[in-house]
Amino acid sequence: MIDKTKIEKEFNRIKSLGFIPSRRKHNTGIGKTFEDYLGVTENNDKLPDFDGFEVKSQRALTSSYLTLFTKSPTGPNKANTYLRDKYGEEYEEYPGLKKLHTSIFSNKFNTYKLRTGFIIVNDKENSVVRLEVKDLVTGEITDKSVYWSYEDLSKALHKKLQALFYVNAETRKVNGVEEFHYTQADIYLNPSLENLLKLIDEGKLMVDIRIGSYKSGRNKGKTHDHGTGFRIRPSDLNLLYNDTLDID
Repeated sequence: MIDKTKIEKEFNRIKSLGFIPSRRKHNTGIGKTFEDYLGVTENNDKLPDFDGFEVKSQRALTSSYLTLFTKSPTGPNKANTYLRDKYGEEYEEYPGLKKLHTSIFSNKFNTYKLRTGFIIVNDKENSVVRLEVKDLVTGEITDKSVYWSYEDLSKALHKKLQALFYVNAETRKVNGVEEFHYTQADIYLNPSLENLLKLIDEGKLMVDIRIGSYKSGRNKGKTHDHGTGFRIRPSDLNLLYNDTLDID
């Protein structure tokens, strides 16, 4: 049973501080700053951040997508390397090394480098979410080999996101430094794989592929997985979760 008492008390304490200078530059500063004041140690753990809650923060009124979780494909083996090598482009500054950065939905093929189209397909018969590739010149579907199993997606969703504490902040800049006032929060409880798949079917969930190559050191040339993100607009969080609680 999730108890919201502690995190609600901590949120109201941070809210009472007013505007707080960012602890980090650029977009990740908003989450890093809130978590610092909450007492969360930065990590890449697959478990929730604070007292059973996964904590995510964004600027008020933003329409930017929010990363729910990152999950490499279930198959085939070494899928990220396969995707990078087959469809990626070379870094301009590092010839011979490749990267693949592309955002994909289920409602239409995207356009990658004018030649390749990617789409995600909810394959109910095989219980997988499949990445399909189209040759945009010939119109032919050329690849259906990469997929995420329902089981893996369910594990990623429930292990870290069973309880989500989502925070909004007003922002301003003072002497070139961004400051945040964390003013509003919601608690989302009990997500379901069924809801996640429905969001995919409706084109409301983005799969953001970010695969690169290590550019130096002993791993030079090896695959650098920056995290394939499953992302959603904050306004659609209520469609993923079965219960929502406001924080006063």
